[in-house]
Parts: sequence; C-alpha cells; structure tokens
Amino acid sequence: MNRKSVNPASKLEYKRRIKFLVKAIIFIAALFAINTYHAEILKYGIGENYVKAARFYLYADLWVSLIRLGVVFYYKKKHKLSRGTKNNFVLGIDHIANILHTFILIGTILLLFNIDPIALITSLSIVAAAIAILSKDYIANMINGMLIMFNGEVMIGDEIKIGEVKGKVTDITLVNLHITNDDEDLIYIPNSLVFTSQIYNYTKRAIRKVSFDFDLKNELITDVSAVEKYIIEALSDYQQYIKDDSYMLRIIKINENFTSLKFQFVLHRHSAVREKDIRKVALRKVLQYIGEEKV
Repeated sequence: MNRKSVNPASKLEYKRRIKFLVKAIIFIAALFAINTYHAEILKYGIGENYVKAARFYLYADLWVSLIRLGVVFYYKKKHKLSRGTKNNFVLGIDHIANILHTFILIGTILLLFNIDPIALITSLSIVAAAIAILSKDYIANMINGMLIMFNGEVMIGDEIKIGEVKGKVTDITLVNLHITNDDEDLIYIPNSLVFTSQIYNYTKRAIRKVSFDFDLKNELITDVSAVEKYIIEALSDYQQYIKDDSYMLRIIKINENFTSLKFQFVLHRHSAVREKDIRKVALRKVLQYIGEEKV
C-alpha cells in the first residue's frame, strides 16, 4: 500500500499549531482562574507580585504567539505558500517572536522578585552600555541577520556565491547564513560578512545559464561541432528544461597540448531541475567522450 510522503517542515508546522492550541487553552484557563479567584489566591499567602508576574507572562506570551501565528498565516495565504514552506519573512517573524518571548521571561522574573524593570534598566544603564560594547559584534550579526531576512535579496533556496563559497542557502539565523555546497558541506558565514560582501545570486538573475569549463587534448578535438553534438545528445532527457538553440561550445584558449573549452546552455526560468544535477550529467558525458576517444 502506497503512503503519501509527508514534508518534514509541514509536519513541524502542524505540531507547532497543535502546541499553540494546547498552550492557548491552558493559558486562557489560568488567566480566567487568576482573574476570578484573585482575592482567594492572596488569602493563601501568595504575594501580589507573584500574581502580577503570572498574569503578565500569560497575557504577553499568549499575545506574542497569537500575533506571530496570525501574521504568518496571513503572509502564507497572501503569497499562496504551502504549509511548512521555509521562507525568509516567516523565519524573521519567528526570530522576532523568540526575542520577545525571551524579554517576556526576563520581565516575569523581575516581577517575581518585585523589581521594577524600567527602574532596573535606568539604574544599570552604564552596565548595559558596557555589555552592549562588549557584545557589539553579536548585536551587529543579529541586526544584519534581520535585514537579510526581510530585504529579500537572499532567500532560502537561492544558489549564491560569497567570496570563494558557492552553494544553496539552507537557513538564515540571527548569527550565520547556512550554505550547502556541491559536496554537501554545510558552511556557516557570519551575517556581518554576508551584509558587507559582494554576493552573486544565480537564482535571481534574468536567465538561468549553466556553464562549465573543461580541457581536451588537442589530438582529441578533430571536430568541435562533434564534441558539442555529443554533449547535447547526453542531455536529451533534460530537453524539456532547456531553451531551444541555447547550446554553445566555445574555445577559450589553445595551448601546446590542451584546448580549453566552455559549454553553456540556458534553462527555462522556472524549471524544476537543479543546475548542479544537469551540470553533473554533462561533465560525466565529457569524461566518457575522452575515454572513448582514447580507445
């Protein structure tokens, strides 16, 4: 019996919604109990500061979760995104919600000890400034990470090149940009470096051009058009993804023993095939050609 495969990201989003629903029911019930039996709770010797802290945490945490869910739901519906789809905007909203949850937890702890958060911040302004200076690199990374998430120039799933690193963007955190290269290595690049570096975004360019260079011994190149035809035939299974008459084999440089060539073609803008997969097939065909010609 065939079973439909479930997208892990979609499953995670479903679990998150169930978790929120359960949390919402518990929090609303707790708030109802606190507001209804406030006086009775105080009679049991529980201090007013504990009640205030509990009420603050329940209200604030619930509202942040509710707003996060509403914003993400509206955004996905507007842009017709499937459930569980990873997206820069959704990722940014999640990080903002996590930061707010952290502040809420800190505020709750301060209220538990009957400390006024505003007065504490004012009295510790010098210490806070010192901490900010010491952690300026981390803060800069966080700010740059948020800017990357919301400006739309680099999106999850984009094929990009930063310096010598080239690969697919798999995740964006408040600290690093995660890139997976052709060797399936996971590379972390600090957001500050990403924000100040020159970025080549191959996904967002007007055309999806695939190209690769290779060398052939001069004695193997009796007819350049024959080499081109050989590679084109190797890509026959991908013909539906490639624009007609976009194939081109160019001679880049002729040395004493080798000739350097570049083969390129253009994919349709919204082709589902990955560039590295089709490039791999073509390169293997070149190696096969070399082996056959040697024989």
